[in-house]
Parts: sequence; structure tokens; C-alpha cells
Amino acid sequence: MTEDKDKGILGKTQDGLKETTGTLKETTGSLTGEGPWHSVNADVYHNNPNCITGGNIEPENIRQGTGDKQLCGECQRLNTAGGPIGNLTNL
Repeated sequence: MTEDKDKGILGKTQDGLKETTGTLKETTGSLTGEGPWHSVNADVYHNNPNCITGGNIEPENIRQGTGDKQLCGECQRLNTAGGPIGNLTNL
């Protein structure tokens, strides 16, 4: 997996998914990996870099922030299963 510190979480996850699936669309390249993102064509936002739905947003439709939308159900499940997102050291 690419270890480029300037890519952020989404960029690293995107690289990892490409390596394992070979099919991830170039969705999150325009994001820095900081905070939530959403599609202009959906009613939900995403905040988990492992969300397949959030990772498949067409590049021209992706925006940073929540867009005043509800959290994606897939992100909710991933967040609950994997614990909190962010600083896992609690520092």
C-alpha cells in the first residue's frame, strides 16, 4: 500500500482497495482525507474510508463535508464494528 503522508486516510484506503480489487473508481482523489464527504446525488454523507458506497462516488459528484445529510448506513455499521474513527490513542 502507498505510504504517502500527504494523501490522507481516503487516499491510502483508495490505494489499498485498488491493490486488492483492481476496480475502485478514481473517486476520492480530490479529497484530502480530512473529515466527511458526500455525493451531490445522494441523501447521505460518508465518514468511514472503508465504506464501499462512499468510495464509489463519481469524482465530479464528490464534495467535502456532510452536505447537511444523514450518515450513510454502511458507514454507521463500519464505525460501530471498528470502533471510533480518528485518534485511537486518545491523546
